[in-house]
Amino acid sequence: MTGNGYKDLVVETPGVDFRVHRSVFTDEQHLKREQKTIFASKWLYVGHASEVARPGDFVTRTVVGERLIMCRDSTGELRVFFNTCRHRGALVCREPKGNAERFRCLYHAWTYKNSGELIGVAERASFPPSFDPANFGLDSPRFEVYRDFVFATFNRDAQPLRDYLAPVLPYLDSIIDQSLTGQMEVVEGTHIYRMGGNWKLIVENSLDGYHGMPVHKTYFAYLNSRGYDLSGGLDGVGLSLGNGHVMMRYKAPFGRSVAKPVPVMSEQAQQRVHTIAAALVDKFGEETAELVGQTFKNMLIYPNLLIIDGASLQLRVLDPVAVDHTDVTAWCLAPVGEDPELRKHRIQGYLEFLGPGGFATPDDNEVIEACQEAYGHVRGTEWNIVCKGMGKDVPSMTDEEQMRGFWRQWQKDLVGTDEVAMSGAKQS
Repeated sequence: MTGNGYKDLVVETPGVDFRVHRSVFTDEQHLKREQKTIFASKWLYVGHASEVARPGDFVTRTVVGERLIMCRDSTGELRVFFNTCRHRGALVCREPKGNAERFRCLYHAWTYKNSGELIGVAERASFPPSFDPANFGLDSPRFEVYRDFVFATFNRDAQPLRDYLAPVLPYLDSIIDQSLTGQMEVVEGTHIYRMGGNWKLIVENSLDGYHGMPVHKTYFAYLNSRGYDLSGGLDGVGLSLGNGHVMMRYKAPFGRSVAKPVPVMSEQAQQRVHTIAAALVDKFGEETAELVGQTFKNMLIYPNLLIIDGASLQLRVLDPVAVDHTDVTAWCLAPVGEDPELRKHRIQGYLEFLGPGGFATPDDNEVIEACQEAYGHVRGTEWNIVCKGMGKDVPSMTDEEQMRGFWRQWQKDLVGTDEVAMSGAKQS
């Protein structure tokens, strides 16, 4: 299908109707085009600088199929490399994380410093005189960092990261500023799991405030049993911010380790939370402090980084491995130096709701798989209806404006050029 064909897959009548053709979730050709026009051109989340805090620290990542190494070299400089030997292509690092001064390919023992230089070639004398190891260091994608969030792009012509993120920066800042020092860290431990659905279904689900009570009623019953007052319900808005970045922001009766104590906390911990809330007001003023400390946020940094800021704080990255399967990697994010009891409640909130064995994720996975199953085996109904809230001046979080913003950008990208120019190899 050419770009123009994608004009017919998302159909909008302004203020009246919005529909998405279900083939976008099932057709392999659509995924191939997404890989060329979206994932090869946009800024993609690699990791958080706190994961490689010391010189020599490294983590390996798969970013929409690309194997990468994020590390600190021996001088402490942050680096991102393609995880492939320049000789015959084997992975040069096969561990998920660690600390190393060098990376050695298991195939022919070519060895690289953690700054990328090729420093060891077995049987060097057998190579032609023109062979210069200085020309064969590890290649690096283009990468940039915003407040310790590390992004890479495979598009040499991509706009600067800060410009790309501009529409969502006030909300990303509100996540980072939950730390009074402005320093956040990834909590030790990673969840990696596969969901049986198209990646766009997970985007929709993560930004959908409409499904909460039907799907997660067991969780709400559990909170009631622990003394939470849920009578206030949820109240918020859905927003399309630009560049495909979308979100819902809302107030909820749940607690937060930053600025909103929960009933099960000790009196000392609750007092600590009140102290943080007051400090946020002193630092930012009432309005921004409310956004930082009291406001729940589910946001998509387009195309595949989801940030869930609720009873805990989750970074969730989507890697589409097939049209009907998506690998999810997730971490808990927290303020550096957080009070131990507040950290305990943060982790508990994360595991109870957001973790793969918690209340929410199994529920959501079941719903996503049910949708994927129906899309592939029901021919009589071709369109999804995504018009809830159209015509409103301020769409509610339980409306679908945030999904419409995502789909508009998705369609714009796929209608565009057939593929972007890939970045040239950049040597360290």
